[in-house]
Amino acid sequence: MITIKLYGKLITDSQQLTTENIIKKYKGVYKKEGFWKCVQCGTNDADDFYSYHSKCINETITYCRRCLLLGRMDNVNSVIITASTKQKSTAQYQLQFPLTEQQLYASTKIVEAIKAQDDLLLDAVTGAGKTEMIFNGIQYARQHGLNVAVVSPRVDVVIEVSLRLIDAFKNEDIDVIYEGHSQQFNGHFVVATIQQLLRFKRHFDVIFIDEVDAFPLAMDPILMKAIDLASCQKYSHIYMTATPPKQLLKTIPIHKQIKLPARYHRQLLPVPTFKYLQMPSHKIQPTLLQILKQQIKADRITLVFVHNITDMKKMYSIYRRYIEGITCVYSNDGERFEKIADLRAGRYKVIFTTTILERGFTMACLDVIVLRSQLFHTSALIQIAGRVGRKLHSCNGLVLFCHQGVSWSMICARRKIKHMNHLAIKKGWVDA
Repeated sequence: MITIKLYGKLITDSQQLTTENIIKKYKGVYKKEGFWKCVQCGTNDADDFYSYHSKCINETITYCRRCLLLGRMDNVNSVIITASTKQKSTAQYQLQFPLTEQQLYASTKIVEAIKAQDDLLLDAVTGAGKTEMIFNGIQYARQHGLNVAVVSPRVDVVIEVSLRLIDAFKNEDIDVIYEGHSQQFNGHFVVATIQQLLRFKRHFDVIFIDEVDAFPLAMDPILMKAIDLASCQKYSHIYMTATPPKQLLKTIPIHKQIKLPARYHRQLLPVPTFKYLQMPSHKIQPTLLQILKQQIKADRITLVFVHNITDMKKMYSIYRRYIEGITCVYSNDGERFEKIADLRAGRYKVIFTTTILERGFTMACLDVIVLRSQLFHTSALIQIAGRVGRKLHSCNGLVLFCHQGVSWSMICARRKIKHMNHLAIKKGWVDA
């Protein structure tokens, strides 16, 4: 049985500890310069705190509302911060294929950034092989005793990336942490959702942030602060996404940004096709039905993206009468992970979905159709298009944007995809 060491963590129960050193003890919420501050999430925004009088202890209790889901922080109960420790490992990994020229270029830049304790942004197209690009950086960090975290805002991405890392680094103790999945080892090599970083304090020397623009990270400054709070005083942050937000592009100097326009299999990105299509949510759309039946006949898997859950459920309930092997999935779906597993197992041919599957999902023989695409943001459209053609033996496919009037976001999405293809050809990183 492994005794778990909770190094560099915020602890509410000292009985969880064995030999860890305690470096600080606070109230979960305390006053600093006249303002309340939460130890866990770091917020000092007055709107994030609520106070009430407790008759039980005859005191006014103030607690943080922002991070309640990770455990209540208040001005009555104490929390402990444990000391971070470092431990070297061999970090040997196995790759089933050699890295491409682009991947080697990125891998070298990542190691350089880690050595210099610097930040780096990888503006990499979907399917570029980002996970494999970070292997050498992880190896360098772990061989030098640096604590490493690979994080993403999306649980789906965390699960998929963790499986690939565990498969490659077979002898490493890798903690995979998200809601319902807790720490199993000593936290020197962690794959987790961003939210879980709030439990770590000044522990990680290197943090890889995958899909940095994804919800909720892009919308929540506290989660960005969580990355800083979990980092050592000197650190390296490696940001990775196909759709970097403008604020991040402004924050990171241009010489610390690298564009990676090619996929690992050296084939061009599929370019979206636009199709005008009236899309009633209360009755069948004959053209769409015909397209879906053609897709099934061609033995293709089709993700049909709908802008909101209500419309998606209505459409699914209609089309299921006409199509076998169809399902739907969305963020609050209790059977979400089971359905995705069944999709991978070939039990479904058509799946109606929200943007929950715009990232972190890879499958062969896959096509995408976006309904009312004029309602989607540019970044979502680029990510959705990026689901197609990711496998070496299935590097082409259909990306169909059905619309009721071409939007600027659609134009921008197709323009960036074409630009990345042009750049990849110019650099000689694709076989075009």
